[in-house]
Amino acid sequence: MFAALFSFTLFLALCRSVLADFTIDTPQLVQCQEAQITWTQSNPPYNLIVVSADDVCGDALESLGDFTTLETTWLVNLASGTQVVLSLEDASGYEAWSGTITIGASNDASCLQSSSAPPTTTTPANHASTTSHSATATTTYSPAGAANAGLAPASGALAIRPLSSLTMVGAVVAGAFAFAL
Repeated sequence: MFAALFSFTLFLALCRSVLADFTIDTPQLVQCQEAQITWTQSNPPYNLIVVSADDVCGDALESLGDFTTLETTWLVNLASGTQVVLSLEDASGYEAWSGTITIGASNDASCLQSSSAPPTTTTPANHASTTSHSATATTTYSPAGAANAGLAPASGALAIRPLSSLTMVGAVVAGAFAFAL
């Protein structure tokens, strides 16, 4: 009985060491407006990038830089309708991911580069055309690949820690105790 209780306790301790408390918030982002991005304490400096929600392991859409603080402000220079995920890595290699964020629309497109600007159409001089934009941002809390498997859905974020040698030794010991039962 004691061996089973010890194995269970060791297993819980190992799970706790793998899933960290290092998280990043999932803010609302609106085209050409400033957004406040915050995260929890870990091992600075923190490197923050914005990636496509369709390819979280692909190239960064924006590299926001390295930070020693727990927050930053970003002028959202991506077109409305773009779906992104914020990826944060600390100095130890631990990662935190936001949920999927859809960039909200605004009438301001001054911050957009020509490659990310929404498509425009030209109408003949004798035809009238009207365009309207809503200024709402939509935040969707959905997994960003396997790295965001649904823990803490309120924040849309999950932290991932690489396995250390100590964790691996603990897993082997726990497995040996479990096998001995």
